[in-house]
Amino acid sequence: MRRLGALAILLLGLAGCGGDSDDASPAVVDVTTGSTEAAADSCSPGVHELTLDNGQPARMHVTPGGGARALIVALHGAGGTPAGAIDAFRGGLNQRGLVLIAPASKGQTWSILRSEQDLDLQSVNLALAEAYERCTIDRRRIAVGGFSDGATYALTLGVSNGDLFPAVISFSPGGIVAGEQRGAPRFFVSHGTQDSVLPIGRAGDAVVRNLRQAGYPVTYRRFQGDHGVPPAISKAAVRWFLDGAS
Repeated sequence: MRRLGALAILLLGLAGCGGDSDDASPAVVDVTTGSTEAAADSCSPGVHELTLDNGQPARMHVTPGGGARALIVALHGAGGTPAGAIDAFRGGLNQRGLVLIAPASKGQTWSILRSEQDLDLQSVNLALAEAYERCTIDRRRIAVGGFSDGATYALTLGVSNGDLFPAVISFSPGGIVAGEQRGAPRFFVSHGTQDSVLPIGRAGDAVVRNLRQAGYPVTYRRFQGDHGVPPAISKAAVRWFLDGAS
């Protein structure tokens, strides 16, 4: 696989929709080696409003179904909320056996997009730990995804933590903060051809081209529209994730 040395195409200042690390390759703690049993009431279907151990808010949405569940870590856009992050994946809320966990960024957007420090990585790790403590998660079916700035952060986490996240879902990303590659995740990328916030040629098209040149498998969905996540795209992304998980 080719390295992503030329993939730092972050478009700072364009996206405006809705443990600390000094490394530009944020490493997510693998919490999947813990107990696989969880209290049933802590993983009941519906919305769970959470406060992480660092005081940051998060939201967890659990769909009906039993057994080990698939998990998506959902990341909001700039100025967004955990609720908005989960809404981007609304096309999968009728899928059985799915958990979505969405932490909030500490600032207006994810810190790694504005500085060399990832001040939000702790919240991502704590959100993962909450999902594993509350629900029985199938470690083979874990994805990280998001919209806009959240999509850029998801790509960054996915490249650096492909051994933990086998799948990455990126709705209208601005780029990737290049770092050390780990694992071999697969990618779903979507982008609107009339995107007025992150123009597709400089954003989605460039992201996909560089990922493919680096040897990653990429499913790319260009759609007629502006900066957003149409219902059909949201549904297709979740189905792509669930159907391709082994």
